Amino acid sequence: MRLKIATKIALGFGLVTIAVWVNSILTQNAIQRNQEVNEEITNIYSPSLEWINRMQNQISDSRMLIKSWVYIDKISDTPDKLKLKNLHSIEFPQLMDTLTALSAEWSSEENKVILDESKVLLSKIKTTVTDTLFPQHQYIMNQLSTFESYDDPFVVFEVTPMTEEGGEVMTLTNRILEDIQKLKENQEAVVNQGRVEMVEQFRSFKKFIYFMSVILILASVVIAVVLIKSLTTPINRTKNILLQMSRGVMPKEKLKEGGDEVGQMSKALNQLVQGLREVSEFTVDIGKGKFDRNFTPLSEEDMLGYSLLEMREELQKAKEEEVKRQDENTQRNWASQGVALFSDILRQNNDKLEALAYEVISNMVRYTHSNQGGIFIVNDNDPSHVVLEMKACYAYDRQKFLKKKIEVGEGLVGRCYQEKEKIYLTEIPGDYIKITSGLGDHNPKSLLLIPLAYNDNIFGIMEVASFTEYQDFEVEFIERIGESIAATISSVMANIQTTQLLEQSQQQAEEMSAQEEEMRQNMEELRATQEQSARREEELLRELDMLRKQLHAI
Repeated sequence: MRLKIATKIALGFGLVTIAVWVNSILTQNAIQRNQEVNEEITNIYSPSLEWINRMQNQISDSRMLIKSWVYIDKISDTPDKLKLKNLHSIEFPQLMDTLTALSAEWSSEENKVILDESKVLLSKIKTTVTDTLFPQHQYIMNQLSTFESYDDPFVVFEVTPMTEEGGEVMTLTNRILEDIQKLKENQEAVVNQGRVEMVEQFRSFKKFIYFMSVILILASVVIAVVLIKSLTTPINRTKNILLQMSRGVMPKEKLKEGGDEVGQMSKALNQLVQGLREVSEFTVDIGKGKFDRNFTPLSEEDMLGYSLLEMREELQKAKEEEVKRQDENTQRNWASQGVALFSDILRQNNDKLEALAYEVISNMVRYTHSNQGGIFIVNDNDPSHVVLEMKACYAYDRQKFLKKKIEVGEGLVGRCYQEKEKIYLTEIPGDYIKITSGLGDHNPKSLLLIPLAYNDNIFGIMEVASFTEYQDFEVEFIERIGESIAATISSVMANIQTTQLLEQSQQQAEEMSAQEEEMRQNMEELRATQEQSARREEELLRELDMLRKQLHAI
C-alpha cells in the first residue's frame, strides 16, 4: 500500500510478462487447428450467415412491398413494384443458388445435428417461398394490375383480407421468417462454436508465443514506461485544474476520462466543473428572471443545488405575487378610469334618453373591447302591458333589431328583466346573435346581460357580446356602471316626465288664455251690440215722439 503508482504498474507489468511467456508455451499446438477453423468460418459459415441475412431481408422486403402494392401504389410500374418483380425473378433465385452451393460444404462432425437441421430448413424455406408465397404474391399482383382494379370493390375485397395482419400471406410470411430466423440461429451457433473452439485451441500457439515472448517482455517494459508517463500527465493536468478552481477560475478544457483511479478522478472533476458551470448559468438566469430553466442537482446530497432550487421557487413565488399585484392595480386603474369616463358621459347626457343610451353603449363596447352591444329601456306607460324597447345599439347586425320591442319573459332580455339577475353565457345559441366582421358572421364567445337597477327598480337591460370571455373584474365593472346608468336613466325619465307635465300645464294655460281672450272679445261684441241697441232705441223714441207731435198737430 506504500508503493507509488509507478512502482505498482512496473510490478504489474512484470507479472503480466511472466504470464504471457508461460501462456505462449502452452498455446503452440493450437495454431494449425485455429487456422482450419478460421478458414471454415471465413469461407463457409460466415458467408452462409451473410446470405441467410440477405434472404431474411428479401422476405421482409417482399412483405412490405406486397402491402405497398395493395394499399399505396395504384400505378402500374412504380419503383417498389419493379423491385418486387426483380426480387421474384432474379434476386431470390440467385440467393438460393448461392446458399445451396454453400450448404454442400456444411460438414462439421462437431455440429452435425445442427447442420443437418439447417439443410432441411433451407430446403423447406426454398420450397415454401417458390411454391406458395411467391405464387400468392403473383396472384395479388395480377388482381391489382391496373388503376381500375383498385376501384373495383369486389377485387379489393377479395385481395385485401389476404394482406391484413393475420391474413394468409402475412401468416405464411411470418412463418417463413421464423424458419429463416431458426436457420440463422443455427449458423450463428456453428460460427460461435467454431470461435469457441479457436479460443480453446489457443494453447496450441506455444511455439509462436515462445519466440514472441522476448519481444513481449521488451514491449511490456516499454509499455510500463509509457503508462507511467501517461499517468503522471493526467495527474498534473488534474492538479492544474484544481489550482485554477482554487482561484475561482472555471477551466474550459475537459480532462480525458479512463477506467482506472486517475480516470475516475478526472471523471469526477469533469462532473464537478460541469455542475459548477450549470450552477453559474442557473444563477445568472435566475438573476435575469428566467425561472423556467431546467436544473438538476448533482446528487441527493447536493446542498448547493437544492438551495438554488428553493431560492428559485421563492423568487418565482415573489414574481408571481408581484405580477398578481400589478394585474390587480391595472384592473383597479382600468375600473377607476372607466368610472370617471362614464360619470362624465352620464353627466353630459342627462336630458335625452336616446342620446344617453347610444353614448353609454358605444363607449361600453369600446372600453371593454367588446364587439357589439345594445340597451333596452322599460316602457311602463301602460301598466298592464310592460315592454322593453331598444333605445340604442352599437355594431349589431341590422337583422338583430328588426323587432325593437320585447315582451317581459321573452328571450334572454325578457328573462333577465323578469329574473332581475345578470345573465352570462359562454355557449351562445347558434340562432341568437351573430357578430359581423371582415371575416364574415360568427357566433360570439361570450354574452353578458346586466339589469339596469336603481332603488330596487329595473329601468332597462344592457347587453354586450364579445369574441373573448369576460373576466370577473370586467363583469363587476359593467354591473357597477349599470347602477349609475340606471340612476341616470331614472333621473332622465323623471326630467322627461316633468318636462312633459310642464309642457302640458303650459299648453293648458295657453288654452285658458285663448279662451279668456275669446270671452273678452265676445263681451266687447255684446257690449257693442247693447250700445247699438240703445242708440237704435233712442232713434225709435225720437221718431215716435215726432210722430206723436205730427199726430197731435193733425
